[in-house]
Amino acid sequence: MRFSIRTGTAVLAAAALLQACGGGGDDASSASVGSIKVLSNRADLVSGGDALVELVPRSGMDPSQLKLDVGGVDVTSAFALRANGRFMGLVTGLANGENRLTAKLADGSATTATITNYPVSGAILYGPQIQPWTCDAGALDANCNRAVRYAFKYMSSNPALTAFRPYDPANPPTDIATTTTDAGKSVPFIVRVETGVQDRDYYNIAVLFDPAKTWTAWAPQEAWNRKLFIVHGVGCGNGFAQSNALSAARVLDRTAATGLTAYTALSRGAAVLSVALNDSGHNCNIAVQAEATMMAKERVVEAYGELRYTFGYGGSGGAIAQQWMSNAYPGLYNGIIVSGAYPDSGSTNLEVEDCALLRGYFARSATAWTEGQQAAASGHLNTGVCAEWVDFYKFNNGANPAATNLVTLPNFAPTATGGCDLPAAAKFDATLNPGGVRCSSHDLAASIFGKQSDGRANRPWSNIGVQYGLTALQAGRITVEQFVDLNASIGSHTLDYDFQPSRTAATEEALNASYRSGHVNEGHGMGKVAIIDARRLDITGIHHQYRSWAMRERLDRANGGHRNHVIWFGTGTPVEALAVMDTWLTAVERDTGNATLEQKLVINRPLAANDRCGASEGAGLTMLQCTGAADGSTRMAAGASIADDVIECQLKAMDRAGYGAATFTDAQWARLQGAFPAGVCDFSKPGRGQQPAQPWQTYLRSDGSVIFGGAPLPAAP
Repeated sequence: MRFSIRTGTAVLAAAALLQACGGGGDDASSASVGSIKVLSNRADLVSGGDALVELVPRSGMDPSQLKLDVGGVDVTSAFALRANGRFMGLVTGLANGENRLTAKLADGSATTATITNYPVSGAILYGPQIQPWTCDAGALDANCNRAVRYAFKYMSSNPALTAFRPYDPANPPTDIATTTTDAGKSVPFIVRVETGVQDRDYYNIAVLFDPAKTWTAWAPQEAWNRKLFIVHGVGCGNGFAQSNALSAARVLDRTAATGLTAYTALSRGAAVLSVALNDSGHNCNIAVQAEATMMAKERVVEAYGELRYTFGYGGSGGAIAQQWMSNAYPGLYNGIIVSGAYPDSGSTNLEVEDCALLRGYFARSATAWTEGQQAAASGHLNTGVCAEWVDFYKFNNGANPAATNLVTLPNFAPTATGGCDLPAAAKFDATLNPGGVRCSSHDLAASIFGKQSDGRANRPWSNIGVQYGLTALQAGRITVEQFVDLNASIGSHTLDYDFQPSRTAATEEALNASYRSGHVNEGHGMGKVAIIDARRLDITGIHHQYRSWAMRERLDRANGGHRNHVIWFGTGTPVEALAVMDTWLTAVERDTGNATLEQKLVINRPLAANDRCGASEGAGLTMLQCTGAADGSTRMAAGASIADDVIECQLKAMDRAGYGAATFTDAQWARLQGAFPAGVCDFSKPGRGQQPAQPWQTYLRSDGSVIFGGAPLPAAP
């Protein structure tokens, strides 16, 4: 069984997921001719007007006798028996909508397949598309389409020249270095970079490429190992315009700052892909990320050839992209390498909003709080985490326009810290521009969460029943009076992000959709991907380490174990992680047994893919045992588990005797009851609406109308 990118039935059938992200499309009306396989993507999700197709003829049949047509238009000339021994062709000119591909013999026997094509501008999984949208100068139309561009780069044999240099095929330089791929082939270190537009934004593909040789999807150049390495950006932002500067740079990255670079993967023979819309700093909408990634992978297959497997690398927001897409759109990745990781954006936002409220409360409170007490009530080891989140929060919601210096951080997308790249005149202002664009993550994904009657997106966040600082009270770190005043005064924010004294509940629609979409990543789909999570000590900032163990807790609960999930704490390099991941996926690829993909990932896990705490084997160690730090979150400080994935809790009656040694005066108890009229959180129960993600959600019907909240795609044809 080939371990490939193909989507096909792999999307919804676990036993077939080893061939995830392709291979769907047999729609045979007669077995006398053979079967048709759409190789480049699911047959019902093809885009751009073309598809790589294979016809597998019946035994003993000469496929050259076949005539092939699409809706009556002859495409026979596109097919041939290729050097790889397979009858293949690239079908072009597909119309938008259903296309009937027929292969028939002179005696009338035939087989057919339906290929559903979408425009290269997208709107396949998610719509309506993000608006307003600004194209770069030179676009051919309002969808930002433009001709594909190619550029060549090379590495010099001069060791003093460490960056890629321009290469002119008409005037080749004399100092071209060689590189040896993981297949043992020594080739000139020349790279071709392809830049194109799909889904209204850029993609970039880099691969070792000899300009003197041809390349087709059925006969790739020998330097390519048919592996795809996707590189990701950081942050979680809301872009409303094209962005390519960072995506283009990432496919040729050789900076020491990231450790693992595109250079490493390229030198070993992998193709490197960067997709602007799966750079979380530019776009933090899970469905748009999946759509753009799917389309870009289809481009790779059609232009370069079938993939053995796909793996990615990214930290922070780059980890969000990989982990929540692996869960909700299984098959897009076969292996992921994450650092500074968050499981998702949805559950992370609980702490972002909580920190803004906590910091606001501490600033206005008449009750004295030491810095240590503030940290304890927040669930952190110091106040640095919330301080950093509040800076992010202000920028995210347009509350701090002066913070524009944040967008100039190196290697960050303009929107990476949460803002949107629109002129001030286009943004929402309650007084001056009430109809302007709301630069919040839930408004960017309104089709996922649904809209209110006034057109504003539902917000998937709640603090109903949350007893802020509960564990600090129980541990004697804060006083009863501090606990009561905090919870009576914490309040919440309106949809316009103004403070309000009442707390906020999420709508049922937003709660259900948040989990169903994978915006909150419960991990049920992640048993099908190999994961290496490289984590460093951070107890003062937003990348604090508990989140690696939060993801593990979710995997254990969802899948009964985490043997496909490796944590390297304080040890191991990203380059080593790349090598270990490659070994792991190669072993799974070679396993032709009948085990499920989930089982094969465990069976074939290499010895080097072990949990590590510094220099020690860390298997079975808790976060505290491994890191020495009792790290946590605002909701864990309110009694939630380390999984930290309950947006809105189920409630229970208040119990005056349930606070340990803490005792309340009648006045304090009455005030606390007033803060929780319906009860307090019962974190022993699942959250409201908490459920597994439904794989491969779409937010569009076949007629293009929006499905608010989404619906799973049908089984692949």
